[in-house]
Amino acid sequence: MTTRLAHCAALGMAALLIAGSVAAATRHPARSLNPANDRLVRMAPAARAAELAQAVGHWCIGTETFLMGVSDSGRGAGNAYWSLRCADGSTWAIQIDPLAEVTAIDCDTFNAQGAGKECFKKF
Repeated sequence: MTTRLAHCAALGMAALLIAGSVAAATRHPARSLNPANDRLVRMAPAARAAELAQAVGHWCIGTETFLMGVSDSGRGAGNAYWSLRCADGSTWAIQIDPLAEVTAIDCDTFNAQGAGKECFKKF
């Protein structure tokens, strides 16, 4: 009987430890590859368009944004790619690296040199 109680107690403790580990994992999600991109995703669409338009220049008034994707491997791991449409009709591909450095090129150039990636399309 004592052995059986000890066995049950050990199983109960193991169950509590496992449940605690799962709860801890839920409270502390994995670190993001690109915190700057995470901030953009949480923004209201108009604020996000205004923020991305700054990468293009003072003459762009952002009207539409589209998250194309985030590279998860290779040399560009963590790079986020957004499409932006300006009020004048111009379209831009914007890369945001994990250190929040931003590069913008027009969509025609990006589509031609993007190795199969295109503006306003998920990858």
